[in-house]
Amino acid sequence: MMNVIKKRTTFGSVDQAGAGLKDRDRTLLGLLKADASAKYAELGRAVHLSPPAVFERVKKLKRLGIIRRTTVDIDPRALGLQVLAFVELTYTRLTSPEMAAALEDFAEIEECHSIAGAACMLLKVRTPDSAALEAFLNALQKLPHVERTQTTVVLSSYFERGVRVN
Repeated sequence: MMNVIKKRTTFGSVDQAGAGLKDRDRTLLGLLKADASAKYAELGRAVHLSPPAVFERVKKLKRLGIIRRTTVDIDPRALGLQVLAFVELTYTRLTSPEMAAALEDFAEIEECHSIAGAACMLLKVRTPDSAALEAFLNALQKLPHVERTQTTVVLSSYFERGVRVN
């Protein structure tokens, strides 16, 4: 018999093992995405496994870095965060990790992405109102090496999907 060596490509801390997930694991991930507080017995019934077997699979998915954390989905409007905006940020003389580090203390920033194109980064930002958004943008523009910002304010959000499991 011939031995086959599988090449594994790494993206961040998770390798491409996710591409080889079993259908049962993908179903389990979908169920956990919908309700991370689901009991192992309930999950087991859905994927035809015992609760201890589900526990072991979830533990393995966490160890592989496929499940990064368990969290809750909070309605931002319930917390008074009425304005959602995307901010394109252009800067010079800094690497993306250096700029990301400079932005970490801004509570308004939900997501920070290094992008290709005219801008360097794309920020997803939530604030209580337009005055708070303006104050945030003023603070952002005062950071060293920031050349410009371009802001798009969201009028309506129809869905936020998250990672596709299937």
